[in-house]
Amino acid sequence: MAILKEKVGLTNEDLRKLRSLHPGMNLDLQVKTPTAVKRVRTEFVGMDGTRFLIMKYPDEAKWGNLRDGIYTDNHMIVRFILEDEAGEIIAFKSKVILVLSKPANLVFLSFPLAIQSHGLRSEKRAQTHIAMKILSENGTELAVGHILDISNSGCRIGFDRTRHQAGLKVREMVRVMVKNPGEGPVELPAQVMNAKNDEGHFYHGLKFEKSAEEVEKLLEQLMIVY
Repeated sequence: MAILKEKVGLTNEDLRKLRSLHPGMNLDLQVKTPTAVKRVRTEFVGMDGTRFLIMKYPDEAKWGNLRDGIYTDNHMIVRFILEDEAGEIIAFKSKVILVLSKPANLVFLSFPLAIQSHGLRSEKRAQTHIAMKILSENGTELAVGHILDISNSGCRIGFDRTRHQAGLKVREMVRVMVKNPGEGPVELPAQVMNAKNDEGHFYHGLKFEKSAEEVEKLLEQLMIVY
């Protein structure tokens, strides 16, 4: 468990990443028991400022007995995926403060002293703020918002929750439509790969269905350089 030896102390950017955690988000836990190191998954519940984090106790029906690994004062490594403009795996070491069985099976963890991150994307994404519409495969308008970043293989979009009652469905096939100055609109067929939201917006990662070469030509038409 030496993943946090490179630095100590949280920067403002580290805190921003930790505060991107929201209830229901998946957590990957690396738990050390007397006989083995186990990798299990659970859900994030919440946090109290920078005092502690709360998560659900992993489902032992699925992951087996964990009482010899998740107990007060034992340490674990927590990982989660931050699907923002960078696309990162965030990891940190934390100590179990308290394990509750009533009124729910919850685990309270110490707030991390440091984090590490690892980029997910193999290609650079251009930061943008391009107005766009999301259409269904049959042309029905599903959302109006902005492309927040884009590359040959996909993009991240955001749209206002005050204008839309629901986000897109993961694995749904859609079309991203943007205006092309001097020409007609450009449409990019895509598949919805993930979904998240905050108080004001829905966010989705999309994977383009066209080849990288075709997308690159369209990006050149839109004068997007990355």
